[in-house]
Amino acid sequence: MQDAHVLMPDMSSCLSSLSRVSYFAVFDGHGGARASRFAAENLHLNLAKKFPSGESHFLRGFPEESLQKPAWKDGSTATCILVVDDTVYSANLGDSRVSWARRSAPRSCRGPR
Repeated sequence: MQDAHVLMPDMSSCLSSLSRVSYFAVFDGHGGARASRFAAENLHLNLAKKFPSGESHFLRGFPEESLQKPAWKDGSTATCILVVDDTVYSANLGDSRVSWARRSAPRSCRGPR
């Protein structure tokens, strides 16, 4: 299996500055499982390092090199949801997308949100 996922309904242990934060992610591996496993094991930790004060500008300057492994030939898409209090942040990389439903009307998130 080349895919990986992370379900963290309570991420407050990683982000002590925020009391109500959840993190959910799906990684679709391509050409092997290392990249998706690596992302599943490390992305939330990198987010916690860059998001300690709870400010939403944390993605500026995100250490891209921390997720690059030049010797690896496999890769992964990523779809991540971060819920802070009552606000939902979604991010995707590659051809994976976020879909959500509200009052039984499905919607797809396209483009940056």
